[in-house]
Amino acid sequence: MSSINVQLSPDSISQGEQAIRQEIALQLYNQNIFTFGQARRLANLSVWEFQQLLGQQKIPRHYTQMDLADDIESLKQVLGSCDSYLQRYAFD
Repeated sequence: MSSINVQLSPDSISQGEQAIRQEIALQLYNQNIFTFGQARRLANLSVWEFQQLLGQQKIPRHYTQMDLADDIESLKQVLGSCDSYLQRYAFD
């Protein structure tokens, strides 16, 4: 079993649970231990809010060509489903 080193600032500790969760989420994401989705859920933030937090902390977003290919494939599937739905229920 490997260990994970997470350091909490005194400011986060004094600000409470939400600040602690965000700090841990940022560190785990930055160390490539958590995915974006896992980290944002731990931080209890929306996608947009977590992206803003990453920017504020100057933590680069991990997004590879494989991630892009997966996103494109997912969009094709969603758009294909929408297209067949629209064709089925189109009003002329």
